[in-house]
Amino acid sequence: MILALLLGLVAGPVPQSEQALLRSCEMTVEGWICVYRIPPITAVPEPGSVVTNRTLEMEMAGPPAVAVPAPVVVDPAAVEANRLMLRCAEASWLSLCTPGDRRQARLLKDAADRRAALQHEVGRLLGEQQCDAAVRTALRAGDLAMAREARDFCQVGAAGATPPVSQ
Repeated sequence: MILALLLGLVAGPVPQSEQALLRSCEMTVEGWICVYRIPPITAVPEPGSVVTNRTLEMEMAGPPAVAVPAPVVVDPAAVEANRLMLRCAEASWLSLCTPGDRRQARLLKDAADRRAALQHEVGRLLGEQQCDAAVRTALRAGDLAMAREARDFCQVGAAGATPPVSQ
C-alpha cells in the first residue's frame, strides 16, 4: 500500500485534463458549498474480477436542496448602537469617542449584560423544567419577548415536539 502511494508521488502531478475543476463556491449558513466539474471516469476492474461488456455508469448526485432562509430584517438603529457599544464602551482615553458616546456606550453595554444574564437565568430555569419560574423571571425583568418565548418553549415541550428557534 505504501509502495503504491510512493509510486503515485514519483509519477508526478495529475494532468490538468484529469483534475476536477472548480466552477463556483458559495458561503451558506451551514458552511461552504463548492461545485466542481468532474472529468470522465474510467473504471478499472480489480485483477481476478469478472467484468461484463456493459458500460459502467455512475450516478452523480445533484446539488443539495438548500432551503433559502427568510431574509433577516436588520434595524439600522440597532446596528449603529451595537457599533457604538463595541467601539466606545471600554475605550481608552486615546480613542475617538466623545464623552457622550462613552456614556451612551456604557449604558448600552450594561443593558446588553443584563439581558445576557437574564437569558442565562431563564435558560437555566427552562433546563430544570421550571417553566412557570422562567416566565415569571422574564416578566419581572420586563422582557415580554423572552417571557413569550419561554412560554412557547414550555407549551411545545409539553406537547412533545421540538420548539421553534428564534433569532
